[in-house]
Amino acid sequence: MDTAFVKHEICGVCKSGGYKYAHTMPLHPRSNSKGLYPLHRVLMENMLEKYLTYNEIVHHKDGNTQNNNLDNLEVLTRSEHTRLHCPPTPTTDCECFFCRKPMHLTSREWRLRTRRNKSGHIFCSISCGTKYQFTDAGE
Repeated sequence: MDTAFVKHEICGVCKSGGYKYAHTMPLHPRSNSKGLYPLHRVLMENMLEKYLTYNEIVHHKDGNTQNNNLDNLEVLTRSEHTRLHCPPTPTTDCECFFCRKPMHLTSREWRLRTRRNKSGHIFCSISCGTKYQFTDAGE
């Protein structure tokens, strides 16, 4: 944001969609058409004395979006925030039906690969699937 930072005084607060929104004076440059901007972002920006970028997320440490105490707020990048809330998908150990190479597939990958071919077998590559088709076992 090219605008020089200005501290925003909170004039009023309302709730919507699980978060609190603030009316500020002066009007926040990123406020919506009703002049509202998320309270947790206003508080963090005032504390840091800078506008947060699109890539910076204000995270509520205790998970309570109504608790906007500065001790409960922290700034994370989008990727850090995603990693925190979306843990890695568990995988299943299996092996290629043709070459016996070990693989680790998510349940979604397993489902897609078994539907992808008529035999219902899972292959580590297109090459192994093609080789299987042209062997006696594939006919």
